[in-house]
Amino acid sequence: MSTKLPNFLIVGAAKSGTSSLHNYLNQHPDIFLPSFDSKGKKVKEPRFLIKQIVEQRLHNGVWNYEEYKSLFSAVDNEIAIGEATVLYLYYYNNAIKNIIHYLNKDVKIIIMLRNPTERAYSAYQHVSKGIREQKSFEEALSIEENRMQDDKTITPMIMYKGMGMYYKMVKAYLDTFKNVHIILYDDFRDNTKIEMMKVYKFLGVENDVNVNLNVKHNKGGRRWRNSFLKHLFIEDNFVKIFFKSILPKKIRRHIYRILSNFSKNNTKKINKETQMHLNNYFKDDIFELSKLINKDLEHWTR
Repeated sequence: MSTKLPNFLIVGAAKSGTSSLHNYLNQHPDIFLPSFDSKGKKVKEPRFLIKQIVEQRLHNGVWNYEEYKSLFSAVDNEIAIGEATVLYLYYYNNAIKNIIHYLNKDVKIIIMLRNPTERAYSAYQHVSKGIREQKSFEEALSIEENRMQDDKTITPMIMYKGMGMYYKMVKAYLDTFKNVHIILYDDFRDNTKIEMMKVYKFLGVENDVNVNLNVKHNKGGRRWRNSFLKHLFIEDNFVKIFFKSILPKKIRRHIYRILSNFSKNNTKKINKETQMHLNNYFKDDIFELSKLINKDLEHWTR
């Protein structure tokens, strides 16, 4: 029997609630989302359908078709089969071409959108938790385009402004696919159960299921107090290698949680001037998007 492939995709946007949506859907008995590859490695975002663009920039991903198909080899009687890769929205041209080639035009598309200024700062907080972002938010914004051109290995997640220019991305999906469901982050956050019911209906599955909607996933984190501690915890070094050789993984994680909590500052709010600058930057795009999806998004510009 041939392996079934996705009939729905969560395509983004990054830092817009997609991790929570993924985890809620994964609890539904009639929905299949891959969690592990054939080697037992955790796979949340396969990224296969944009492999040509991101393979050099991202360490984790599924880069060949046979491996991609194997992600769905455990599908049984599930009705909705999907995967979630948030960069499919940003790299829409490449993603759409490969969706049609490897899947088909009947695939259902789920897009989650968040106030682009809030999304940009949340993405910055996320990236700066690790060693990939050493710059201030304001400096990162000012050199965004050049960073991607100058460093072919840097994560696309540093496109804080670029990933929030939704209009062309969303329009491309609406123009190509007949089944597109759009979720606004504010609605999903404030009325999770109602929004999940809409998703169940869109996917054609039962809505009378027991799903834990209380846990929020992949929330923006706090920043390290200094670069030494940050590199000590995150990069490979003799201290990490030593403890890895003598302590079980469960104990290492427990120690990490305690020490990292002690070593991090609470997240700062976005600078008001920067917020106003970004609101103005996104204003025209928000206006066009609002007309496209027939939603009042004026609050995103304030």
